[in-house]
Amino acid sequence: MKISGTTVRIAAVLGTLAVLTASAASAQASGTRPAAMTKAEYQALMIRGEALNRRYGNAVTRLTAQQFKGLYEAGADRLPPQEFAALLARSQELNRRYASSSTRAQPKQVVATANSPAAVGFDWGDFGIGAAAMLGLVLLTGGLVAGSRYGRRVERARIS
Repeated sequence: MKISGTTVRIAAVLGTLAVLTASAASAQASGTRPAAMTKAEYQALMIRGEALNRRYGNAVTRLTAQQFKGLYEAGADRLPPQEFAALLARSQELNRRYASSSTRAQPKQVVATANSPAAVGFDWGDFGIGAAAMLGLVLLTGGLVAGSRYGRRVERARIS
């Protein structure tokens, strides 16, 4: 099967567009600061969050670095932050309430298992990457179909 030069050029242009679109979508999704916030607003939000964590905290923020590392390596990295905090708070409360006096002296680490959905909410960055990849695939397929259909027309002899 011989492919015409026009089909190759169309495929190359569409492939280039697909790669550029996917890279632009991933670059846009990788930003850490929301686009509607200025740098000063974002910095103020982060400072406020740190102050609230110091004042109120949660079960995760009260862990030492070694405890957090142990839990993270035991499987907490597969849990969303809210689920990890809830699991840790529940485990600590159950240990406090039902543990015998011998186990209270040496608290055991919680082993986190991940058999729940990855996160609560919608990840627009992943959606953008998927949409860009799908658009590139549709454009590439359309170009190949158009090039193969209209690129090689064979004249047929007419019978009068």
